[in-house]
Amino acid sequence: MAYVRLLYVSKTAKQHHEIKHDLMEILTTAIRFNSINKIKGVLYYGNGYFVQCLEGEEKVIYDVFYNRIIKDSRHQNCEILSCKAVNELLFQKWSMKFAPLNKKLRDFFQQYHIDEFNPYLLTHQTTEPFIELLSQEPHQEVDPYPHSS
Repeated sequence: MAYVRLLYVSKTAKQHHEIKHDLMEILTTAIRFNSINKIKGVLYYGNGYFVQCLEGEEKVIYDVFYNRIIKDSRHQNCEILSCKAVNELLFQKWSMKFAPLNKKLRDFFQQYHIDEFNPYLLTHQTTEPFIELLSQEPHQEVDPYPHSS
């Protein structure tokens, strides 16, 4: 069976303070859909960007990316950063793990002289270490009741 790991980035269509509801919907839908379709992965959100790494059967991963994600109005400017055949799944425990912006991830970008989290600036040399770092991040729950300011 051919497995692939696809990493893509997109920009949110909403303002940062409006995104929590979308994150809950995306995660809830992804967990259910991915469990049924044997897709594994992680969703990362920060500074108005989504980064998602999906793993699974090649046909299924391409179908979900091209027929669901790209057509989802919550995503703008979807761009594949990496897609490759793999023998081992890094996210095999998770139908969809969530990793929020945090110090380790900020430090990763600063190490590569990127001042602010912008996944569009990941390069061929930094994409694989970024995926590895995401695989090591603990799963975070998304608070469905954001605190009012």
